[in-house]
Amino acid sequence: MLIAHHDLRATPAPRAPRGPVPQPSPKGTRSTGVVPETEEQQDIAIGAVADAEAEGEFDFASDSSDDDYQPPVSDLPPRAHDHEAGGSSSATDPALLAILEGIRADQRRAPEEQARRDRDQAAINAAIQACQDELQRQFLAFQAQQIAMMAALMAASGIQLP
Repeated sequence: MLIAHHDLRATPAPRAPRGPVPQPSPKGTRSTGVVPETEEQQDIAIGAVADAEAEGEFDFASDSSDDDYQPPVSDLPPRAHDHEAGGSSSATDPALLAILEGIRADQRRAPEEQARRDRDQAAINAAIQACQDELQRQFLAFQAQQIAMMAALMAASGIQLP
């Protein structure tokens, strides 16, 4: 078996950071800087952020201030050209009223339709049960014929069963 050996002394030393290390942003703001390429650069950047946070230069507890929060407006007043764009009231729109009436009629018919489907399913189940009962009766009759024929053949052959 061939074992490869690697001489760690031949590994090049880590590169020095390219350019300046990003400084933390002032308190209350965030900036997205360049991600350091090497592990050493990352360690330096993480240390700088930890030092700045320890000194209270900035706080990551909140992304925004609640002082300027405005709740969304729920009911907007009608706009000047709503009537031109078909912005009629839903309570008086004849097409919508016709659709709603159709839905209500379907809902009134739903219990009757369900009762009819239940009756149809009961009739189908009864027909299936009748077919199964007839097949069972025919099977038992055939089985009785087979037993009688085997007994007649045994008696005619003279073979005695133990």
